[in-house]
Amino acid sequence: MVTGGQSFKIFRAIGLSFRAWFANIIPITLLAAVLYAPVLYLSARLPGAEAAADMTQRQLYDAYLIFFERAAWLLAGTGALMAPLLTYRIVQWMNGKRTSIWTSLRFGVRGIIPAALIGATTSILGMIPYGVVIAILIICIFFVAAPAAVAEKLGPVNALWRGARLTDGRRGGIFVIYFLMTVTVLVVIFSALSPMMEGEHADLSDGIFALKRAVYILVATVAVFQIITAVIQAVSYSLLRTDKDGISNEELATVFD
Repeated sequence: MVTGGQSFKIFRAIGLSFRAWFANIIPITLLAAVLYAPVLYLSARLPGAEAAADMTQRQLYDAYLIFFERAAWLLAGTGALMAPLLTYRIVQWMNGKRTSIWTSLRFGVRGIIPAALIGATTSILGMIPYGVVIAILIICIFFVAAPAAVAEKLGPVNALWRGARLTDGRRGGIFVIYFLMTVTVLVVIFSALSPMMEGEHADLSDGIFALKRAVYILVATVAVFQIITAVIQAVSYSLLRTDKDGISNEELATVFD
């Protein structure tokens, strides 16, 4: 059980988040399997070696381009859903209790709209030159808006306003957490994919196999990043409530009763 006296600190938030993830890894993985199923389905339908043999290079390129366009939006949407759907479960875990993932889903519905607004806005900004800077700023400001909507039964606008108030004075720490997570993901992706980029593939079959494997690695890595980030959001919300409102996690957990 995480007791009183807690406060939002970078490595405290990260450490508690990984503990929460490992302690709830089975229900979180099952939830992720359902949410990421559409992306995995699209990945599985990408042309294999046999199909690629009957396609022109342009057709093969277009098939993968369409996949990445659709996968980007699906991953953005799924990533936005994770935080509100996990908030109840994580808050209760921090209070030393284990609860049903279905109950967490039921409470999490309240946070879907603000999470979707943030996710859609940052995704669109990411496609604009230098828009990623604004997107990161938005993430840091509204980092705990979705958990706030879930725990405090707030509408989308009020949840965004509440999230901004809670992160005020702590956005530098949130940026560092997000930066560390992003760098870690990039290192993992580069480490996993760099061996595939070396040398020449023996034939088309080898090349397509490597390409599809790269897609699976990318999707899996992004999914893990989004899951951990969602857990960090829920943990950070609890810590920020203690910091800003002086409310213990035990008191926070009772708001769901």
